[in-house]
Amino acid sequence: MPVAFHSDPAAFACAAHGVASRSPCSEALVAIWCANLRRHPPAPGVDVLLATAEANGARALAMRLGRNQVLLEHSDPAAAREIACALADGGHDIPGVDGGEAACEAFADAWRERTGRVAVERVRLRHHMLESVEPVAAPSGAMRTADEGDLDWLVVAHDAFTDEAKVPRAPQGTDRMVRDRLGERRYRVWEDPAIVSFLGTVLVDGAHARIGPVYTPPPARGRGYATALVAAASRELLDRGARRVFLTTDVANPVSNAIYARIGYRPVDDTAGYDFVDP
Repeated sequence: MPVAFHSDPAAFACAAHGVASRSPCSEALVAIWCANLRRHPPAPGVDVLLATAEANGARALAMRLGRNQVLLEHSDPAAAREIACALADGGHDIPGVDGGEAACEAFADAWRERTGRVAVERVRLRHHMLESVEPVAAPSGAMRTADEGDLDWLVVAHDAFTDEAKVPRAPQGTDRMVRDRLGERRYRVWEDPAIVSFLGTVLVDGAHARIGPVYTPPPARGRGYATALVAAASRELLDRGARRVFLTTDVANPVSNAIYARIGYRPVDDTAGYDFVDP
């Protein structure tokens, strides 16, 4: 069989390296995904999909947690198709697929042939990379590391972010996810004097760093809080040893793309997201 399913995140990372290394953003994403799975094994009933495929020199990777879409990154179309066929033949219920456009189209074509469901584009995403922080004007207030006292605010804000972004909520539940990340000191908030914005950070292996999500409730928008918070958090990650910091934006959101460009983030590559629906 050209498709291999993995239960060990470390083994998956090794097998997926040939695809992940095609983009620094993908390389960081796979490293962070696997590190998170090692630190926080999924709750009972939450499925994890880690798969790789190789067919006639074409390679693909696939990742999925819970009911989320399958992530393909920059897989080769022929190998992505093999994964789609294996999942469909195995009875998996897949709501959609995200990754390089060619890989997603090949996966979606195979899914339609096997299941009758068709792909509808949901989003276009742009991955950005930063190596140094440009100076930006700071509003009143300051960044700090979130603590247990911020739990309730962060849970509400997280759910508001996912609803606004139209992405699934955490399969393990927002409360558990936020508690786990608070324990690892991964959240930063901007206070003025109350919390007005938050973001998540992750740094693994002393090198791979990402920021996300970034969210400011509507009443506090337009004042520069998110810009200042992303700049401060990015600088902190670089100071802690990250070679580069990554984040992802919606291509259709010119405001966020312009904000991050001012801070020093530069576009690396684009991906697409599709939902599978009945014809």
